[in-house]
Amino acid sequence: MLNIIIPVLNEESILTENFFYFNQLKLYANFIFIDGGSIDKTVDIATQYGKVIVSQPGRGVQKNAGVKESSGNQILFMHVDTSITAQTITTIENLLNNHKTAGCLQMKINDSQYIFKIFAAIVNFRAKHLGVIDGDLGLFIHKDLFYELGQFPQLPYMEDIVFSKNLRKFTKIKILPTPIIVSSRKWYTQGFCTTFFRYMLAYIQLWTGKLKC
Repeated sequence: MLNIIIPVLNEESILTENFFYFNQLKLYANFIFIDGGSIDKTVDIATQYGKVIVSQPGRGVQKNAGVKESSGNQILFMHVDTSITAQTITTIENLLNNHKTAGCLQMKINDSQYIFKIFAAIVNFRAKHLGVIDGDLGLFIHKDLFYELGQFPQLPYMEDIVFSKNLRKFTKIKILPTPIIVSSRKWYTQGFCTTFFRYMLAYIQLWTGKLKC
């Protein structure tokens, strides 16, 4: 069964909001939530859907901890505000029978505004043609290959970008046409310009070597 690994931190609201989604999908996959020190009810709520592990904060650290606690060899990394279907799980499981397989889905933001369609198109283009996998795309990988690559760097963010850079040196990344639905919540709660600026700042920190473990 596929292990879906989700790092969380103070996500009480989205976990409650997606109650029916998590309850339905837990019949088809093992959810592993890695909490980075929440002070709300995140841990209590996530326990209803799957295994909960408490680790040091930082998405790289949290994801590595999730893999360590997973059973089997089939891994899918997701963000808590993204969603997939049971059929997508089956497709990924079939692909991961090959221990050299890794890939991702294609972003579809749950908002009809044109600006979100443009952003999703850019992210999908970058994954398909440059092999850069953003965390919102849902990285799936065989556990053997994950450890062969040395796990995620212990970064607070951008760990997925660094990992995918190493990944594409080892294997051809499969980009499935299947969508992963991404919530637009952060764009509204933080503001589009603020969110976009944070993305750009994170990339600049990574490119200039200022982003440290």
